[in-house]
Amino acid sequence: MSAKLNRLQRGRAVICLAFVLAVLPSIAIGAPVPLEPALSLPDALAIARESRAEMRVSAARVEAAKQRPMIVSSLEDPIIAPSIDHKPIDPMMKTDRSITFEQSFPLSRIRTHRRQAAEADIDKFQGEGGKTTLKIEADVAQAFFMLSEKRKIREILGRQVALASDLVRLAAARHGVGAATQADVLRMEIEEARLRNRLALNDADMRAAEAMFNTTMGRESYRPVPALLAQAVLDGVINLPDLDASLELALNRRAELSISKAEIRRAHAEVDVMKSMYAPMAMVRVGMAETGAAGRGYMLMVGVSVPIWFGRLKAGVREASAMAAMAEADREAMLRMVHGDVVAALESLRGASLNYRAFSTDLMPRAERAINPAMTAYASGTLPLTSVLEAGKALWSVQEESVMAETSLGMAWIRYRSAIGFFGESK
Repeated sequence: MSAKLNRLQRGRAVICLAFVLAVLPSIAIGAPVPLEPALSLPDALAIARESRAEMRVSAARVEAAKQRPMIVSSLEDPIIAPSIDHKPIDPMMKTDRSITFEQSFPLSRIRTHRRQAAEADIDKFQGEGGKTTLKIEADVAQAFFMLSEKRKIREILGRQVALASDLVRLAAARHGVGAATQADVLRMEIEEARLRNRLALNDADMRAAEAMFNTTMGRESYRPVPALLAQAVLDGVINLPDLDASLELALNRRAELSISKAEIRRAHAEVDVMKSMYAPMAMVRVGMAETGAAGRGYMLMVGVSVPIWFGRLKAGVREASAMAAMAEADREAMLRMVHGDVVAALESLRGASLNYRAFSTDLMPRAERAINPAMTAYASGTLPLTSVLEAGKALWSVQEESVMAETSLGMAWIRYRSAIGFFGESK
C-alpha cells in the first residue's frame, strides 16, 4: 500500500512539473538578456534632436512664421452692404433699396514689402531654431563627457582600492613576521577605508550624471545608460583644425549671423513699407439699386485716400531707417565677436590637446612604472611604508588628473564646436 502511494505521489509530481514547463514562456528559460550597444556622441546628439521638446517648439515656430507672408500680403476683406435707402411711410409707395460690394487695395508695392519682411522673419526663426539646436547639442556633449569622467574615475578608484587592499595584506604579512609595526597596518587600513568612501560618493555622482545625461537627451532620467565611446571624439582632436577653415565654417554655420542677416533684410523691408505709405489707397464700390421712381439700376464709385499727415509718415520712415542702421551695426559687432570666439576656442583646444597628450604619453607611464618597484622594495624591507604610500598617491593623483585632462579636452572641443556653430550632420 505504501509503495503504491509513493508511486502515485511521484506521478503527480511529474505531472505538475510537466504542467509548469508547458505554461512557462519559452523566452524565460535560459533567455539571454540583450545588451544595449555602446553609445557614441553622434548617436546621443541624434537622439536629442529627435526627443527634445524644444526641437518641436522651434519647428512649430518656423511653421507658424511660414504662414505670416500670406497673411500680411493679402488684401483687406471686401464689404458687402445691403441697404434700405428710403422706406416710405405710405404703404402704397415702394421702398428704395440697394446692395454694394466694396474693395480697397493699395496703389503701391506695400504688400510686396510686407511679404518680404515676413519672409525675413522665417529666416530669423530658423536661425533661432539653429541656436536652440546648438545649445541642446552642447548640453548633451557636456553631460556625455561628465558622465564619462565619473565612470573612468570609478574605474580608477576601484584599482586604487585593490592596490590599497594589497598594501594592507602586505603590511599585515610583514607585521606577522615582525618586519613592520601595527601602525603600518592601521595606516593602510585607514587609507583603504578612505578610498572606499570616495568610491561610494563617486557612485552617487555617477548616478546623478546618468540622470542628467538622459535628461539632456530627452529620455527618462532613470533609464540605464550603456557604455560611452568618448575616445572616438578625443582621437579626432589630434589633428587640430586650421584657423581660416574654422572662421569660414563659423561664418557659414553660426546662427547668430543668419539671424542678424535676416534682421537687416526685415529692417530694409520695413523702410520700404513706410515709404509706400506715401502712396494713396484706392477703393472701388459697385452695386445694384432699386428706387420707386426709376426702378432698378447700377452704381459705381471709385475713391482714393489722401495721405496728408506727412509728419507721421516721415517719422515712420526715419524710425525704420534707424532700425536698419542698428541691425547693420549689430551684425558688424556680431562678426567681430564670432571671430574672437573662434580664435579663443581654437587656442583653448590646442592647449587642452597638448595637456591630454602629455598625460597619456609621458606622465601616466612614468607614474605606473614607479609603483611596482616601491612595493617590491617595501616587501623586501628596503623602503618604509611612507615611500610606498607616496608612490601610490602619486600614481592615483596622475590617474585622476589624466581623466580630468581628458574631460578638459572634451570641454574645449565643445567650446570650439559651439564657436563654429556646428557639432555634426544630423542623422
